[in-house]
Amino acid sequence: MQKTIRKLPAIFIVLFLIQCARPGMPGGGPKDEQPPQILKYEPDNYSANFTVDKFEIEFDEFIELDNINQKLLISPPMNELPDFKAKGKTLVVKFNEELKENTTYSIFFGDAVVDITERNPLKENTYIFSTGDKVDSMSMEGKVISAIDLQAVEDIYVMLYKNNSNTILLDNDNKNTIPIDSLPLTVKPFYLSKTDENGQFRFNGLADEEYFIFALKDQNSNYIYDQPTEEIAFLDSLVRPVFTGLPNKTGVDSLDVITGDSTVVDSVSIMSVDSLDIIIPDSLTPAQDSVSTDSLNKKNQSLKKYELILFRDRDSTQRMHKGGLLRRNTLEFSFSLPANKLKLIPSNYLSDSSWYLEKFSEKFDTITWYFKNIPIDTLEMLIMKDADTLEYLYISLNPDSQLERARAKKKDEEKKIFLEWSSNTSRGNLLLNQKPEIRFDQPVQSFNTSSGSLIIGEDTTYQPHAVIADSFKMLIQLPIELTESTKYSYYFPDSTFIDWNGYFNKEIRLNFSTKAPADYGKMTMILLAERKQPYIFQMLNDQGELMKESYFTSDTIVSYEYISPAKYKFKIVFDDNGNRKWDSGYYPDKIQPEKILFYSKEVDVRANWEIEESWMIK
Repeated sequence: MQKTIRKLPAIFIVLFLIQCARPGMPGGGPKDEQPPQILKYEPDNYSANFTVDKFEIEFDEFIELDNINQKLLISPPMNELPDFKAKGKTLVVKFNEELKENTTYSIFFGDAVVDITERNPLKENTYIFSTGDKVDSMSMEGKVISAIDLQAVEDIYVMLYKNNSNTILLDNDNKNTIPIDSLPLTVKPFYLSKTDENGQFRFNGLADEEYFIFALKDQNSNYIYDQPTEEIAFLDSLVRPVFTGLPNKTGVDSLDVITGDSTVVDSVSIMSVDSLDIIIPDSLTPAQDSVSTDSLNKKNQSLKKYELILFRDRDSTQRMHKGGLLRRNTLEFSFSLPANKLKLIPSNYLSDSSWYLEKFSEKFDTITWYFKNIPIDTLEMLIMKDADTLEYLYISLNPDSQLERARAKKKDEEKKIFLEWSSNTSRGNLLLNQKPEIRFDQPVQSFNTSSGSLIIGEDTTYQPHAVIADSFKMLIQLPIELTESTKYSYYFPDSTFIDWNGYFNKEIRLNFSTKAPADYGKMTMILLAERKQPYIFQMLNDQGELMKESYFTSDTIVSYEYISPAKYKFKIVFDDNGNRKWDSGYYPDKIQPEKILFYSKEVDVRANWEIEESWMIK
């Protein structure tokens, strides 16, 4: 019998050979979850007297590189990046420029080295070597937290500068120095680290010296505090590292350090320069193989953890954020700083009678003008700070001109204008210690409630009482003693309230109810202050929103009644300047942000319960 041989297409043969040649885990076994393990460095990690132009790292399995250019960090920086090549189980790194003398280099790979089967990354892999014969051995660590909420902040650079009396050293020769006040505004750090997801940082391989320390949320990655949106942290005193042991020869350390002017591509840091602690002979040897007598005599010390509080500088320049027509007959001007000393001068309109009311916000940074109808379409406004012009505005007084941009105006039809209002009853419930209120957008000239009515439960009364409750005549209060578990309904027909421009209200209906006292809880906090000074006590809901606020200067008791059942947080602000608000820091004047504290636990306020807590404030 004649056999027939069928020829396979060449492409299938090639694919079959490629698949057979591809290294990997045989099918059917457990999933590989282990990262590549380092078997050998050539030359050794932490080597001194490094004179070659490349190094190799051998692993226990086949590897490849994942986004090396984004994860790589080299210190000190190089004009040309090295070549990185994965050859089977070996990573080869070849330098493309001459290395500096007596300099310690670190190559931080992040998690760029992965195995080729499951792409498990080897994390925090760093190769360190020195072209000189000295390696530093001191360490330092700490944490960066936000000044606003004390939460840990990730991806923040932590920077060290060498101290030399009233100047900063820029190199290892003790020759190049600058004044302290110039950093970190114009000078890059000598050492650099970066916080992890827990806000923690660590420096290894530091010289046994004192340092200035800063943290920086660097928006343009130049390691200099030069952007208004950048955040900074600093300590008022110098810091000093301690000796915790000899370097790890494998180099698999987390949160290490890099020397100044480092080349970073989005990663953590590592390393140091100029040590007197670990002395290495002329031969190419690992740092821990030969140690000076002084280093051997040093005892391992526990690390002091430094805490850096990150903040954005408070604004120091008065400027106008916005200014113009808020709504009909209302102007609003907001500023970066309190504006109670500014002058707002209308330039193209004068009147023998008072035609506007001026109102400041609680923080005095916003000014609102309520004005009568005046016979001009555009108001020119000069805003002056002392003798200087801050702004000159041209403000259209016709709100319809803004409306036309969004929708066409109806022709030959005059728009009816009413007096607008809002009420504290809009959510449908009031506490027993509250009064129903109506707040109007303009000062009220007159009102008559004789045609109004009030329904309490099923009973109706007429001509409900109303009073003006503020100096601007914009707040109307309805004085009534509320009772528990009761429904209320107010009615006021149109034209009950008329403002100073002659505009009147549309029909007003207020529907709300009350709960029983047993539906609420009571919270009492005993506050024991270690020292007398202004404080702010705040009660926050689980979303961090302010619910209650009190002010005190010494030991006191704060009680809040009619608290809706929920879990609450409590916060103390050390109001150093007594302005009843939290203030950020200001680095140019070396002012730290005002200190805040949070109570050690959330307090669960329950219905018909009275909770009492005590807080020692230090």
